[in-house]
Amino acid sequence: MASYQQTFKRVMEGDYTDATEAEREEAVRDVIRVGAIAASATSITPIPLADIAAISAVQIAMVQAIGRVRGFKNIDSTTVLEILASFGAGLVAQNVIMTASNLLFFLGPLVKAPMAYATTWAIGEVGDYYFKSGQAASSHEMKDMFKRVYKEKKAEKEAAGKKAGTLKERLNQLNEAFADGLLTEEEFQAKKEAMLADF
Repeated sequence: MASYQQTFKRVMEGDYTDATEAEREEAVRDVIRVGAIAASATSITPIPLADIAAISAVQIAMVQAIGRVRGFKNIDSTTVLEILASFGAGLVAQNVIMTASNLLFFLGPLVKAPMAYATTWAIGEVGDYYFKSGQAASSHEMKDMFKRVYKEKKAEKEAAGKKAGTLKERLNQLNEAFADGLLTEEEFQAKKEAMLADF
């Protein structure tokens, strides 16, 4: 599985001028999928507030990549932050929610992973809608879409988590294997992303 950075780089360096709509849709779906998985994996970082900065970076890069696919080649991070704020997915709001989930200690990762996944997926969907509309989508439309997609994706991840059983135990085993030197950083990240993708 390619890392999210590799996927985003491939998309950012790609030329979608002559791409079919199906090719654009596939590229956007790929970016959203790996972005959501990366955000979910990043959310279990044990260092307080480090996860928020890393997730924000994933989300900004994801929206930039989606804009690129949709023909907007020079979307800077300030523009992305303005887009996110226009439909209520601003970084301050996300930070408050993620920080609150940190207070749950042992349940934090189990709460934060689906939340980060769903938030990132919803941001990707709304970002795509925004660019497909020629940057003309209303704030109200984007807010409604964000809420709907967030609820759907969070429910999907929570249902998958119930099936997966003890994700915390599996993550602890993975962390132990990494700490014991049985996995490289790259292997650890790939396995963590794969594990959370199934969660």
